[in-house]
Amino acid sequence: MHTPEPISGNILIIDKDERLPREKAALEEAGFTVITATTAADGLALARDRHPDLVISDVMLEKPDAGFVLGHRMKHDPALSRIPLVLLSSVSRELGVVFDLNSPEGRQWIKADLYLDRPIPLERLVGKVRGLLQHRQSA
Repeated sequence: MHTPEPISGNILIIDKDERLPREKAALEEAGFTVITATTAADGLALARDRHPDLVISDVMLEKPDAGFVLGHRMKHDPALSRIPLVLLSSVSRELGVVFDLNSPEGRQWIKADLYLDRPIPLERLVGKVRGLLQHRQSA
């Protein structure tokens, strides 16, 4: 019986300081190499420099829509457009705003491969990252 290769890769997390240690530790424990940034601008620069296998970003960073702007910049940059982007936010819970990547309107302005509402258990985040990378490797 064939045992599948474990999923690994380089992950860039762009998030606020208080969340970074937990997210980084969970992904590293799962076998990923993690680099971090705390602003969308720094994250975009790191993505251009390091070409990670996947980017995870909070929506609300230095500006309330910084993660959405990051998504547009990444998906319109030929060097970054194929890198999966996961956006995280608690805005749905806090403000009742729902973001739906399955709707035509959502796909039109949310340039991400996955959107997850916070709070998200770290094991679920790791599972979603593995799934996106596995899909990317098999494509």
